[in-house]
Amino acid sequence: MLAIQRLEDDVKKGLTSQLYFCYSNDGFLLSEAVKLIRAHFPPISIETYESLEEIDIATLTSATSLFAERRILLIYNFEKIRKKDKRIEWLKTIIEKKASHITVFFLCNAEAKELAEDINFLKGHFRFGIFPLDVQEKDLHEWIIYKASKSRLRLRRDAIDYLIDLTAGQPGLISSEIEKISLLVNKSEIGISDIKEILAETAEYSSFDLIDVIQSKDKGKAFKILQSLQNTEPDMILGALNWYFTYRAKADLKLYSLLYKANLSLRQAKSCVLDLLVYEMMQD
Repeated sequence: MLAIQRLEDDVKKGLTSQLYFCYSNDGFLLSEAVKLIRAHFPPISIETYESLEEIDIATLTSATSLFAERRILLIYNFEKIRKKDKRIEWLKTIIEKKASHITVFFLCNAEAKELAEDINFLKGHFRFGIFPLDVQEKDLHEWIIYKASKSRLRLRRDAIDYLIDLTAGQPGLISSEIEKISLLVNKSEIGISDIKEILAETAEYSSFDLIDVIQSKDKGKAFKILQSLQNTEPDMILGALNWYFTYRAKADLKLYSLLYKANLSLRQAKSCVLDLLVYEMMQD
């Protein structure tokens, strides 16, 4: 079972632990956890803190209001406290001082190895829930099926594979595409042809139009299409190129090298990545 599914089950039970430790490298996946909490508890019972420094003893001990049976504290940026012993001190304080009607959520934008000491401390000292929210590659299909089910969709295997390639496997982009599909398709089972049709209908040009002109080496039209796609996530465009030249066309090592280099450049937030990629792909 995925960590987000375990968390959802726990939230639906009314929160069975006193402290929750959620972490992910992807801010989107943390926001999904928060969305679950907000969907099941009234706004008046939820308090958000951007730093532990905003919290004092009064915060941890004050009574509930007349309109909420419990208080839920959402605490961000715990991982930004660089000294590990200082983080442990904070955890000890919360464990010792926190009132029983208060539930604490730590939402950490970090990898497990950065939080290993904190997690080990909690395992030995407190009733807690730990939720590693990152979606590993081996779990991506399962996560997409879960996410699609929330929109009452069933994606066929070819559609799932296509979404992964199109988005470079990024959960936030996949979620956005699933939401788009749910709004534009009037059926519950979705295949690859349905997704392609949606992409064609929602833009003057699509990433696949770009592929056509790259193959014909029409540089003027290629950059015109690229300009029209400026509001499309670059990862979506690169994902379409990767998918096509992996599954639909024969590509040489030079082309794969260009696609790989472009992917690295996007990760490093370099500018004009796609312009340079398209230009180089049309060179003889």
